[in-house]
Amino acid sequence: MSGQGAQVPFDATLSQFQSILATIPNFPRVKVSFGGTAKTVCSSATANAILIEFIYDFGPQPPIKVMGSLKGVAYLTGGSVFAASAGGILAGRTSVQGTKEWEFCSNRGDCNYETGQCVCFLNPMPGYRSSDGYGNPGTLGDCGCANDKNIYGGPMLACVGELACSGHGYCTGYPSFKCVCEKGWTIGDCSSRTCPTGPSWFTAPSATNTVHNQWTMCSDVGTCDQTTGQCSCYTPFEGAACEFMKCPGEPVCSGHGECMSIRRLSLEADVDSSSLRFDYGADPNNMQTFDRDNILGCKCDPGYEGYDCSKRSCPRGDDPVTTNQVDEIQALKCTATGGVFRLQYRTSTSTDIPFNARVSALRHILKTSFGFEDPVVTYSSGTQACTAPASPANIITVTFPVDHGDIPPMRAVTTGLTSTGGVVSFVIADNGVTIGGVRSQQGTKESAVCSNRGYCNYQQGTCTCSFGYGSSDGRGNHGNRDD
Repeated sequence: MSGQGAQVPFDATLSQFQSILATIPNFPRVKVSFGGTAKTVCSSATANAILIEFIYDFGPQPPIKVMGSLKGVAYLTGGSVFAASAGGILAGRTSVQGTKEWEFCSNRGDCNYETGQCVCFLNPMPGYRSSDGYGNPGTLGDCGCANDKNIYGGPMLACVGELACSGHGYCTGYPSFKCVCEKGWTIGDCSSRTCPTGPSWFTAPSATNTVHNQWTMCSDVGTCDQTTGQCSCYTPFEGAACEFMKCPGEPVCSGHGECMSIRRLSLEADVDSSSLRFDYGADPNNMQTFDRDNILGCKCDPGYEGYDCSKRSCPRGDDPVTTNQVDEIQALKCTATGGVFRLQYRTSTSTDIPFNARVSALRHILKTSFGFEDPVVTYSSGTQACTAPASPANIITVTFPVDHGDIPPMRAVTTGLTSTGGVVSFVIADNGVTIGGVRSQQGTKESAVCSNRGYCNYQQGTCTCSFGYGSSDGRGNHGNRDD
């Protein structure tokens, strides 16, 4: 039950069976009876229907699971064992689902969560006191019994509160005299405010792999001030219901980034291929991504990094010791006679590029739109980026001598292009693919912090070079990149 269990010998007596149940952690107090004339848990003469009554934990209880074997190993031989609950019948004995309330302080008192004790309501007289769980005086400390120890005595004839239900609910009247609180009010006399609710961060599962569909006050990661109805959230949670895991850094993202949900961050990711992009939490009904808008993280400004954007980024470069490496080369072919196109790189989109853009204009757009440091652009034919269908094709070659590594392919948005007497087309080649006689090339140079030949000072964003190495121009020569 609830993930806990114990082994029961087939010939255990009633008292032995009760003692075994008592050894199970957190197993509630129960009353056990055997069916018919059975003297042991299992009987070869007749089926023994064992009735287990939960006498102090009220309301529906989790079903008890019984197993005669585990992982293919038989523990019970020559017979079988079954369990029933919630109205199921075994050997003529019917199980019953509990219907009694299981409320803090029996809804007749206020719980002091620091001490774990109930403060029983005194009004109306005679008030309430500790019970035995069945409406009689007892030692449970649950306020479940009318107080027969004061001068008023007698039965209860009204709902609790100096003003019935504290003026924030209505009284059901005889015989239960129970308060039904208005929205925003709670406990047995409706005198305390409720706090905002959110999907629980931590609670017992309601079903397999299902936890966060349960909405609880302060999302179970804060304390509710029942005087003001406001949550006081534990670190690092925030929000009216503590429903957000806040962004790190003081100020947020150390003042060098933007705080986003993990869903937005998933869409902002600079992955190397569009096929790798993932919209985390696209299905709002998938509870496994319940936190898509609740967990927040930082997207750092250029020049900063780290989970809280507190680190200054150091320059990157090619390791000068490694050899036989090449620059990335991408080839583009545009067929059009008018209009504009745009290029895309990772999550960025360029400004409009005229069909007849010259080399200098295209190079400028690549630098300003995508942050490429020093791309080299050449045309194989003419001075315009795009050529007419009947004209010799112009192959645009873009070489990346300073932006090292395997550069993800650029993509084209061509809806703004037109073509007279032909069809608009735009082809981009990379990783060794050839178009129009021009072969693209996959970059193999490193893009390593401090070129793998120094140490990064993340407070200043500067490299301290190892002995014998210094700043380069990105091409293996002396320069001012401080890499």
